[in-house]
Amino acid sequence: MSCLGFCGSGKPRGDSHINPDPSMAFQAEDILSGIRLFQGLSTENMKTLRNQMTTSTFQAGTLLCRYGAVETEFYLIVSGKCEVLDKSNRKVAELKEGDYCGEQALLASKPRNASIRALTPTTALVCDQQLFKSVIAGNIVFAKREAKRGAILTAFTENDNNTYTPTEKTTNQRGWLLAMVKDNVMFMHLSDEQRLLVIDAMYIEEISKNTPLITQGDEDAQTFYVVEEGAFDVFVNNIQVSTVPRGGCFGELALMYKAPRAATVKANQNSVVWTVRRQAFRTALASSYRKQMNKNLRFLKGVALFNTFLHDELVAVSDALESVRYSEGSTVIAQGDDPQNFYIIKGGVARWEKDTENGTESGNLKVGDFFGELALMNNDKRAASIIAETDLICLEMGRKHFMDLLGPLANIMKRRKEEIYDSPKSPVADQALADGLVDVSLEDLLNNTIGVLGKGAFGLVTLVVDPATGRSYALKAIKKKQIIDLGQASHIINEKKVMELMNNDFLVNLRGTYKDPCRVYFLLDVCLGGELFTILRRRRYFNEATSKFYAACVVEAFDYMHGKRIIYRDLKPENLVLDDGGYLKVTDFGFAKVVRDKTFTLCGTPDYLAPEIVTGQGHGKGVDWWTLGILIYEMLASFPPFFDDEPIETYRKIIKCRIKFPRYFTQEAKDLIKNLLRSKPVKRLGVLKGGAELIRRHPWFGDFSFSGLTSFTLQPPIIPQVSDARDISNFESCEEDNEALVPIRPSQDFDADF
Repeated sequence: MSCLGFCGSGKPRGDSHINPDPSMAFQAEDILSGIRLFQGLSTENMKTLRNQMTTSTFQAGTLLCRYGAVETEFYLIVSGKCEVLDKSNRKVAELKEGDYCGEQALLASKPRNASIRALTPTTALVCDQQLFKSVIAGNIVFAKREAKRGAILTAFTENDNNTYTPTEKTTNQRGWLLAMVKDNVMFMHLSDEQRLLVIDAMYIEEISKNTPLITQGDEDAQTFYVVEEGAFDVFVNNIQVSTVPRGGCFGELALMYKAPRAATVKANQNSVVWTVRRQAFRTALASSYRKQMNKNLRFLKGVALFNTFLHDELVAVSDALESVRYSEGSTVIAQGDDPQNFYIIKGGVARWEKDTENGTESGNLKVGDFFGELALMNNDKRAASIIAETDLICLEMGRKHFMDLLGPLANIMKRRKEEIYDSPKSPVADQALADGLVDVSLEDLLNNTIGVLGKGAFGLVTLVVDPATGRSYALKAIKKKQIIDLGQASHIINEKKVMELMNNDFLVNLRGTYKDPCRVYFLLDVCLGGELFTILRRRRYFNEATSKFYAACVVEAFDYMHGKRIIYRDLKPENLVLDDGGYLKVTDFGFAKVVRDKTFTLCGTPDYLAPEIVTGQGHGKGVDWWTLGILIYEMLASFPPFFDDEPIETYRKIIKCRIKFPRYFTQEAKDLIKNLLRSKPVKRLGVLKGGAELIRRHPWFGDFSFSGLTSFTLQPPIIPQVSDARDISNFESCEEDNEALVPIRPSQDFDADF
């Protein structure tokens, strides 16, 4: 099925009748059930809809709908072929049997943004807005798309105050546990070495018969279990749904963050479980990564081949190296082979053999030795064979991957020594921010409050006006008590410090900070065009031109932030706003962070989490380009690519990274999304050599003007209605805080930086 969101539908311009052919209607019912707008409809209501849809026929050359017309029909093509024409009457797509268009027309009466013309005699089933409202209204639930998605945050430290002493394990126990967890969603993407580190952190517990090990609704969940002896019954709403036998695993979501337990798990006999806590799980993986990276960096720095590499480049090489096993006696490379990979021996011993005019020369290579480095330099054939003398583990990197990630090695090696830095420069504050700070008192701002723009976990965002200039701003008020109760003081201070480093046209910038005995305040640029989330929710999805414009704005924002070593980590429509001219800006920098190498904090919004965040193996700027891929997909499809009703299944899909595209996605859109949603960060667009410029030059942006965007001469696809600097009509009504924002004398009881 295809859902052409960029086109609409029109009033029938051919013969029309009720009660279509039964066989055709049955086919239509199958197609309709797969359309997201109609999902959630009961079988009875679907049958009613099918029976009441009309059939229209169109001769070749006839318009089904016309660009700019305000009409209310949705079309499902039963037979024939149609072309989709843009406002310039240029063909942009074709529709055939099983495709559909005009979904937006059922939601609101708006001008068509495309024309549909029959190329051959065409038959279509038609549903108009009146039928849609009478049959569907009240039956389809959009709860998953209506509610704003909350973000998650779980910080980890190397020291756990609630340490539980791991239980000593035999070799057989470690092997058994390894086999049991191997296919679990939280372990499936880890190496055996990493899995064993987690297993070594497990401790054993004895559970008496009828004792609940997990209670449904518990919000402080932080443990994962493997059943060693006995069995456990699983209850949802007091109804038994399954039994977990020996070897079964449960509680994996708790290894990520505090989420209410979805079921009660009770021992049906005296039982024994192996337990690991979230803190132990995450810190074991973080420690493993850091040790391996530091080891790789020390080694790479000692290799003459890499002595002109920058720190970031060495980190990229370390991340790109993949572990490959070879059995004893197997040939790794053969003399005369074409160059492919570069190798570092991680474990075991290899033998090199070289046939010469005087016979065969040979020698051994041990842990730390490398070979194949010339593959990164030229196309010369392999000069020697490498054979595994013992079982061998090599860290490998392909030549093409190296070139994509870092460019030609010869160019890197030509650098002058003075261009090399052991440590990257620390980001510095943008001078433009200092020039843009506002000189106005908190009292004046609070006395000139216009209304509420939004309400978050810690307080309100209100529209305020500087009485001296008449300019309006967003004032974010954050309750100190809630910050302290939740242990988020350092988090808020970090947000302020990060924002002080930035000032960019595609960001909501900081203009001042204040505090009083109850709250701290951020004074921010205001964007009166409203939230992209609200607009997307109303329209359900965007056409490609609209999606392209907003994605380009995000590219500019991320490129600027990454240039300052700042990663954002919480991209989603809820955190994107339009200014009064229709340009998009990124807002809410609560998860933004200055990162040198990798960070291990688990944060973000579940639908948008990158695989490396889910698996806890450390992340950098690659997570932002992953979220851009998710955003583009969601804007085009109305839902994210890895969506599932069950959170743990969403994470399973993210880790597997198998993307299913609706048929109406163009090849260019699919290619860009696939290259942003690479499972390995070092293979993503934006991370590869060329950075954001590779995204700008991607064919999907082939007809898009980035120069027009950055000069603000490009016409935005949606121009919000904003009457003046005090107009908050584009923001949904929000109940005000019980504790009114009133002027209070500033104090020094929170932090000296405010």
